[in-house]
Amino acid sequence: MDFKRITPYAGETFYEINPKNKNEYRTVYMRIQPTLNDFIIAPSYSNYVIGIPPDGMEELNPRLVSAIMRSRHLSMSPF
Repeated sequence: MDFKRITPYAGETFYEINPKNKNEYRTVYMRIQPTLNDFIIAPSYSNYVIGIPPDGMEELNPRLVSAIMRSRHLSMSPF
């Protein structure tokens, strides 16, 4: 529960517009993945579909994914 409080985007679903075709989008689920000593966030991507994103779903900030992927190795280090 503390991990969810610290990372409010964990367990949330976002959408991402296809940069090559503006009529397509995909969903990205921020999955909580347990490791040996900690938890990490692992984004799970769906395939692109034609349509518009559902109402109420936030667009994925590319900086969020970049920050998650940069910090993944920190949770696996022994120090």
